[in-house]
Amino acid sequence: PSGGHGWSFKLSYYNEYKSYLSFNMSSKAGPRAEGTDGSDWKHREKRRRIKEATNVAYQYIVSVKYKNAMKRTVLYHGILGTAIIVTSFLCGLNALYSWQVLWMLGIPGCLFGFKGICKNSITQINIYKFLLSAVSVPAIIWGIVATLGYIPHQPIYTFLNLPQPKLYMMPASDFVIYFLGGTTLMSHIFSIVAIGRLASAWDTTTRKPKSN
Repeated sequence: PSGGHGWSFKLSYYNEYKSYLSFNMSSKAGPRAEGTDGSDWKHREKRRRIKEATNVAYQYIVSVKYKNAMKRTVLYHGILGTAIIVTSFLCGLNALYSWQVLWMLGIPGCLFGFKGICKNSITQINIYKFLLSAVSVPAIIWGIVATLGYIPHQPIYTFLNLPQPKLYMMPASDFVIYFLGGTTLMSHIFSIVAIGRLASAWDTTTRKPKSN
């Protein structure tokens, strides 16, 4: 087109382009109150991004906090478990009570817990959480309640057809049992709670941001 027709075409094209921009901005802003032109979309988008960034930063702080704390509880679990395993080999398996053997079955979970913390693996720490909940915590509670005299210790040799030991692998003082049992139980419970917090934090920090 040329002359007046050319300018008419350009003006029509410009009006259509303005209409497209206005529609695009409105769609990004979403529903708005009557009388607004959608010019506050950038401000609201900025606020949304700041809120998301703040939430991710907070979850990152939570992750670091509980990871450092869990390293100590997993290490404590591993060291105590190794000491009990070595002692059980020296004293003999028949010197153990059933709840002690049950607790020892949860010791390999330390490997899953430590590996999960180092690699931020939700699957690994959930395996550790399962072993703590299903094996370690019930065993410790059984041991404490049995030491108090409410339920039997149940020696393991009666199940495995082993000779009766002359001495069981237990501290001479009940106070030591209560102390070790109490600290270990609290350590396990804290680990279970920490795993829940870590799983939530990792899910937030690894989630892909929503596309505009």
